Amino acid sequence: MSNELILKNLTAESFKPYGDIIAFDENLQDRFQVIVNEPQTEGWRIAISRLTRGKINKLGLHPNTRESFEPLKGISVMLVAREETPQQLELFLLDRPVCIHRNIWHATAALSAEAYLKITENSFVQSREYELKVSLDIGMFISDSSI
Repeated sequence: MSNELILKNLTAESFKPYGDIIAFDENLQDRFQVIVNEPQTEGWRIAISRLTRGKINKLGLHPNTRESFEPLKGISVMLVAREETPQQLELFLLDRPVCIHRNIWHATAALSAEAYLKITENSFVQSREYELKVSLDIGMFISDSSI
């Protein structure tokens, strides 16, 4: 893992290796724009995840589904890494919805006292876990006075 994590803003380019930002493209004439489509899957589910401040000890990865993370309340961040390099983490401010690709290591955490995310994924989720060699205290990246 890199010795230093830099909190990055979400842009289509910076997040492209990990997934897509869910946003309406004003340059297109279409009023209905499909951002993610997985026609080969059966069913999906929506969940709400309550995040609190604390340490991140492990990452998750899903080989059979993409997964959306949509901020509802509070301030949250997302750690992501490619499947082959789970120690090469990138940290993004989760200030708008994203949908990560399959096989992306990820974890979320709150910067505010707590945060809520809407999560959408296939109804059956295969999961793998990766134990971090060093626990990450996300609070150390941003001070309370900057929130």
